[in-house]
Amino acid sequence: MTHDLLELMRERLAIGLEREATIDAIEGWERTAQLTLKEGPVYHFIVKDNTITLHEGPLDDADMRIQSDEETIRKLFLEEMSATAALFKRKLKVKGSTSDLMKLRHIF
Repeated sequence: MTHDLLELMRERLAIGLEREATIDAIEGWERTAQLTLKEGPVYHFIVKDNTITLHEGPLDDADMRIQSDEETIRKLFLEEMSATAALFKRKLKVKGSTSDLMKLRHIF
């Protein structure tokens, strides 16, 4: 993942945390997710205390595992593609509980 994509994700997460739907979705929700890009980089998200933080590197025992490519992640964060569309097109693979997966649509 390029540095500009990392900054884009952080910026868009901050914007998302200003939305009522996002706040409602993560209220009291504590999860971790690892994002692995086909291009190689690995990052992880921590959802805790009604906020979402993004960090570089892998995470042991993540609650969710997400695999995709940089272009798809960029489109998700720019809201040019929905998580549902990415899943159906097999551009996004997520391993985790169904309820966690449903919450992702409020984050991406």
